[in-house]
Amino acid sequence: MSRYRINPYTSFIESRLFPEFTQYAVFHRITGDLVEPNELVRSFLQKAKSGEGFSLSEADLASWGDMGREIKELVRREFLILEDYDPLTSLMDQYVARPIQNPALVYCSNPGEWTLVRTSMEHAIYSPKRDQLPKIIEEILPPIAAEIFLLSDGTKTLRQIFSSLRGTEGVNLSEDSEFRTAIDLLTSQERQLIKVTTQLDDLLNPFVPVNIVPRNLYHSNRWEREGSADAMEPIIDFHLHGIEDANWEFDLIEPTVNHCFRYPHEALGGLDYGSRFCTRTLTHDVLPLLDQRDELHVLEAGGGTGSFARSFIQQAKSLVAADVEYHILDLSPALMENQRKILSDLLPESRHFHQDATKFEIPDQVFDLIISNEVIADFPVASVQRIGDKSDQTFTGDGVYYLDKYQLPVTDAPESFLVNAGAFQFLEQAWKHLAPGGTLIVSEYGAEQRYPARSYHLNHDEFTIHFRHLAACAEKVGFQCRLLALKDFLSLDDDILVLNGREEHLLCLNHIFSRYEVTLPFAIISKSEFKLRCGKIADEIGLSGYSFSPLKTGYHFGPNIKDFFVLIMNKPQSPNAQTVEEM
Repeated sequence: MSRYRINPYTSFIESRLFPEFTQYAVFHRITGDLVEPNELVRSFLQKAKSGEGFSLSEADLASWGDMGREIKELVRREFLILEDYDPLTSLMDQYVARPIQNPALVYCSNPGEWTLVRTSMEHAIYSPKRDQLPKIIEEILPPIAAEIFLLSDGTKTLRQIFSSLRGTEGVNLSEDSEFRTAIDLLTSQERQLIKVTTQLDDLLNPFVPVNIVPRNLYHSNRWEREGSADAMEPIIDFHLHGIEDANWEFDLIEPTVNHCFRYPHEALGGLDYGSRFCTRTLTHDVLPLLDQRDELHVLEAGGGTGSFARSFIQQAKSLVAADVEYHILDLSPALMENQRKILSDLLPESRHFHQDATKFEIPDQVFDLIISNEVIADFPVASVQRIGDKSDQTFTGDGVYYLDKYQLPVTDAPESFLVNAGAFQFLEQAWKHLAPGGTLIVSEYGAEQRYPARSYHLNHDEFTIHFRHLAACAEKVGFQCRLLALKDFLSLDDDILVLNGREEHLLCLNHIFSRYEVTLPFAIISKSEFKLRCGKIADEIGLSGYSFSPLKTGYHFGPNIKDFFVLIMNKPQSPNAQTVEEM
């Protein structure tokens, strides 16, 4: 029988992002290794955390069945260690790095003095209210802790760092309390400034254990409507009343791809998102009517802050001879106010429509082009449940209406699933408002064949798009369709190096740079742009902790662009197919 204790570098965390249940996990603060134990094992670990060691035998573990097997695995992964075992022993020859997902920075505040600027890595709050931005913490690092942090660039093992600071002769790590105290400070749950790995290839991947910072996840500000039987009501209510400030919404709650690229960017050939979208759209293969109009009538459904429209309109003036008459339809009064403000010199009041896009009606208006950019995920869904076993293609639920109407393929469907009902309704309304030969373009996140899933990190409900279903609906309505990845549609260069990090990274950087009257926007920032704006300052103060990765790695401000698709739908010049309306 052996005596064990819980590894002192083991921490307990929970996630409360899902309203229906709480997820629990334990993780190793130095390796980043994370497991989600069952309730019995978690209870066992919580008791072990209380302090005293405990005895375990092979017979005990064998008699405990699944629980025993889980505990043996925790011993193997060193969440549980022998009572007299040094927890740093197996880590000495692993490479030490600063986690990419940690926004902490270190700079030289005075000669020989290093200041740490960080937020707490104990908790993360999604959809923060205005008084819930992460607190920026400044602290002077002890000299040896600062030296360890600066040496932790992924090129040295823990043993090499120890030797470089303490020499190679007559020094015993187990007896060096100052070094161990520094390691404890750097790896505390609220800091998590360094981690180790045996795999050097992992150092460039933001989503592997050496680069993640597990913590408690909470949700602050979800828009809920209790007791409502209509799935549409909470979505309508949120857009009518839940958005108070356009910039806050897109800076800190729901950054869109357009918002991330609202400034000219080298990944888009020096254009901003709206301009690049316009350049790609106003081509004959996308918009066949291009040479047949003296005036192009364009409707944008869901205008966001208005930055997309402004860029699109201005770019269109340099591309086509036709006058572009642009219109915006939106449900949110707060967003419409922002749109009116930044488009006051481009769009008269008569071209703003306050309507729900899933059932919009604009009498006597026909458009050559309708654009819905990063909007249809906000539309409601309908649920479907299978009756019988998996081979049975009989279903029930409010979504069955859409399965039948559009003959949606569901041979791969799970027992229970969702369909993008609101998006289907929008396509039908767009068909009614498009001129023959006109084009509807929809951009959103989702997948070609994956069923809709709810996004829980936002302050309102959104659902990913099943693009195969969306295309099936469009074809049934009468459209001719093409599906492209957004990256391919925009010819976006995702090899461009961009600043790693989300909102907290920008908050920490701006905390330092604001002293030099420099502020980085909430946007995707290329390495070259960063150097131009603040590279000289960063070099002068020895700033360390920030990093850059290719855009395609996906750890930057805003959503992962790989998740976005564009569906291009053309209405035939002389429709001869029977449309859904006529059936």
